[in-house]
Amino acid sequence: MASPTGRSAMRKLVVAALQATATAPTIQSPGDWSVPPAKLPAILVRCGDEQKTSLGPVGETEFNTDFVIEIRGIVSGATAEAAQDALEDLGATIEDVVLRNIGIRKVTQDFPRITSATEIKSDGQLHFGAVSIAMHFQIFEAFDPDVTTSLQEMSLTADLRNVYDPNGTYPNPPFPDSVQPAPRTSGPDGRAEGGFDIELPQ
Repeated sequence: MASPTGRSAMRKLVVAALQATATAPTIQSPGDWSVPPAKLPAILVRCGDEQKTSLGPVGETEFNTDFVIEIRGIVSGATAEAAQDALEDLGATIEDVVLRNIGIRKVTQDFPRITSATEIKSDGQLHFGAVSIAMHFQIFEAFDPDVTTSLQEMSLTADLRNVYDPNGTYPNPPFPDSVQPAPRTSGPDGRAEGGFDIELPQ
């Protein structure tokens, strides 16, 4: 199975870290960016793009996974300057909380890139500011194979050490790598001294 911390789990860690530390009336992960003015300032979190890079052959199924957690901070102010000041404070708080969080750092290999964009606009006498932060995370993921084949039968063959032919040579021995060459002073000698078959399930 995959490691427990993928993109969705990281989103939840980010939301929990912000809810525990940041001060804002609205801190949630709704999947859309719509927030009424009465609930500002607000911090919204959602998943962005993802890319997996293989670390080896198909049998290993291990990846470095790079993905984006999108965080949007929204504020309001009586003036454009007030909105900008509040926005810069909120953006700095978001980065500080996420990048310092021990739970997030424990499961993150790297933060390859962080990009942000800001905008400020007015609606009548009220000014709104928004910062969109794209935090790139890199984690390790491993996927175990889904084994559905059941064991149907088993054969046990014994080529003993203390029952042996000192000089004989036998074709197609059951354990060729273990056969002592003749003349020998102990087995295995390349012949089966006993064995049995088991059919499963019993």
